[in-house]
Amino acid sequence: MENQKSLRRPLTLLIGAVIYAALYAFCSQIDEVGFIQWRTAAVRFGLALPVALAALWLLMRHVLPKTEMKPDAEEKKPFCTWGAFLFILCCYVPMFLIEYPGSFTYDTQSEAAQIASQAYSSGYPLLHTLMIRFCVSLRGVLGSMNRCAALYSIIQMVLVAFCFAQFCASVSRSVSGRAARLSMLFFGLYPLHMAFASNCAKDVLFAAFLALYVALCFEEIACGITRGRRVLQVVSGVLACLLRNNMIYAMIAWVIVLLIVRKNFRRMALYGLLICALSLGINAGLKAATDAESGDVIELFSVPIQQLARVRLYAPQALDQAEMDVIDTVYQGWRFYQYEPTLSDEIKNNIVDQVFEENLGDFLKTWASVGAKCPAVYLDAFLNLALPSLYPYRVWHGAAEYLETGCNGDVLSGPFGAENLTQPECFTGIRRWLDEHLWETGAAETPVIRWLFNTGAVYWLMMLLFLYDIYSGRRDRIRLELLIVLLWVPYLFGPVMQARYMYPFVCVLPLFAFRRGTLEDGKAKGGMDHEA
Repeated sequence: MENQKSLRRPLTLLIGAVIYAALYAFCSQIDEVGFIQWRTAAVRFGLALPVALAALWLLMRHVLPKTEMKPDAEEKKPFCTWGAFLFILCCYVPMFLIEYPGSFTYDTQSEAAQIASQAYSSGYPLLHTLMIRFCVSLRGVLGSMNRCAALYSIIQMVLVAFCFAQFCASVSRSVSGRAARLSMLFFGLYPLHMAFASNCAKDVLFAAFLALYVALCFEEIACGITRGRRVLQVVSGVLACLLRNNMIYAMIAWVIVLLIVRKNFRRMALYGLLICALSLGINAGLKAATDAESGDVIELFSVPIQQLARVRLYAPQALDQAEMDVIDTVYQGWRFYQYEPTLSDEIKNNIVDQVFEENLGDFLKTWASVGAKCPAVYLDAFLNLALPSLYPYRVWHGAAEYLETGCNGDVLSGPFGAENLTQPECFTGIRRWLDEHLWETGAAETPVIRWLFNTGAVYWLMMLLFLYDIYSGRRDRIRLELLIVLLWVPYLFGPVMQARYMYPFVCVLPLFAFRRGTLEDGKAKGGMDHEA
């Protein structure tokens, strides 16, 4: 055991330092000029490695251990869950009033069009679309589309506040009351929570249910859960899966790992299988009930589409005639000119689905053969698209806004021929200031505050805390955190990086950050594997 410990800690520091140094060496150039110069990358890696190693040693050895929390004494008052719920909900009210009836952007228009035409697609979570349909269906009762939109926002705010309050209560049992109170302040006062609580994006409810599910999993390992909390765990897991297909895939992979690695995770793994089965069954039922079509297969190929377009545009001399013909067929001879390094939608949304599906085999063969000849161009294309998820950039690089707020025209009401949503004029100045200084660029020009919005900074912090659990030998925590890591990987291959994609990982940060501080406390509760 002691030999494992002596090897684990320096190896963790070395691997972590290599990861951070490599990300800096490559991504800093993407951040600055948009492509990698390999000699510069080698120099930067060499300079960054010892700095990263020293910083990790200092953090792991002297800083992070001081953040560990002792459990509460038995005589202290239990955490007030309903008080936390009311506090968190009240924190969301000011932004709701400023943005009244809420923010309706992103995929809302497509979901509204499906509802109006009764032509549904599983490309968007059917559960979320039906939730919007329920609110819109009350237009005759409520009297206006504005009130229907406000009803949706209120329902979402209540659900989110409930999940976060239950999350805090779970943390109070598995870690300490102090950790729970800090989590409550985090969920109430962190700006992204305020902005997203009344934002009609599927990612918000997904993030809330994901956070609650994972919190209850941490509690189960730390001190066990009651039958009622088991039901809440399963329900939150199912709802998270229904709101994100990626969650189902991550759950399946995670459950397989749990079944292999250790017996005391078997029960959690079996309930994980139940969650996957229930969500797949419910999704199939919703699809049958709404006669929904399957989502477009092209959505899975954002990165390959970007990579081939970049080669066709910047290195056409590397292509032979057969490869050129396939690319020109799929891209219709000119779509590659729409290449936008940070957003694949510019090309992807304009490629004809039927043409893409008919030529998918040739497309994949061409993608593989061109990649063998142009790996550097492929890497540049990937890093430009995924940069915000890999590196704390200097300025927001996404072609899309960091966070879209407001009611974009007739985004919700248009498909129904209803009046446009209107926002209170008295808050026009505040909305304009928030858009200009925070939401459009993620506060990139505001010192200190920018780190609260920087997606790369959030992921680097999450990785640091994950490495600390590896360094400390907390094997049970590592196995639970693996679910989040497995969920994070597919986000790297998405069509664009925005705050809403980061939001689920923001919501689970307290679970990474707060941990019991002594071996005896963990063992007393029957919990964490922790080597001192």
